[in-house]
Amino acid sequence: MKCPACDNNLTEINATGIKINVCKGSCGGLWVKNTQIKKIDRLKSGTGSELLLIEKAAGVKIYRDAEHPCPQCKTTLLYRHFFSKQYDTEVNQCSKCGGFWIDAGGLANIIKLSGEKKNVLLKKYNSAIINQKISGMNLANQDIAEAANSITKIFMFLSPELETFRK
Repeated sequence: MKCPACDNNLTEINATGIKINVCKGSCGGLWVKNTQIKKIDRLKSGTGSELLLIEKAAGVKIYRDAEHPCPQCKTTLLYRHFFSKQYDTEVNQCSKCGGFWIDAGGLANIIKLSGEKKNVLLKKYNSAIINQKISGMNLANQDIAEAANSITKIFMFLSPELETFRK
């Protein structure tokens, strides 16, 4: 599979039994297959934070202006659920296979920190993603509400302490 952001080859990594395709050595984005989300739900918050520490190329950051095909389906275009330049985060989904493209560069930068600064920034990031971005999705639409639930599960898998922000 190819990265929808930078066209790099994706590498499958098994993180605590969850298979995630990562853009290793380039933009650092994550492709989460729909079949893996149910498995994620059973894990403790932050179990997959190691995925945010994968090797990235310095200075590679590609925000999509144009539509890009799903790395799995190859013909279906990804739908952007939300984007935040401030938090260096983007979430997209394929309407055909249900997979998610997650660019959580801001979260990856926070995870690398230590001490109180890390805790403060982590709380701010998690609050913004859960309380602003995900809660701001059109949850009256059943498909969007299901996607929001899946996105929350993915971010809980990636981020320590996210459980405290879940509504």
